[in-house]
Amino acid sequence: MKPWVIAHRGASGHAPENTVAAFERAVQLGATFIETDLHLTRDARFVAIHDSTLERTTNGRGLVHEFTLAELKQLDAGHWFDCEFMDERI
Repeated sequence: MKPWVIAHRGASGHAPENTVAAFERAVQLGATFIETDLHLTRDARFVAIHDSTLERTTNGRGLVHEFTLAELKQLDAGHWFDCEFMDERI
């Protein structure tokens, strides 16, 4: 039986967690499943972000559910991880 390879928040050791870059890297590394976290925005859209607040993984401040999807798409979700990922989006 082949083992399951599950990427936690994408390849979060290689790219900013819960971003497209992390998901793509997970697939490149052989992950067959990706564990992610979802939060609901003010306009009832789901976004992939672990925390209920923005401070740890973006340049935003506040609660995810207080922002619209359009507002959250403006935030940088990668620079905190490495300059290579500057402008990576939620």
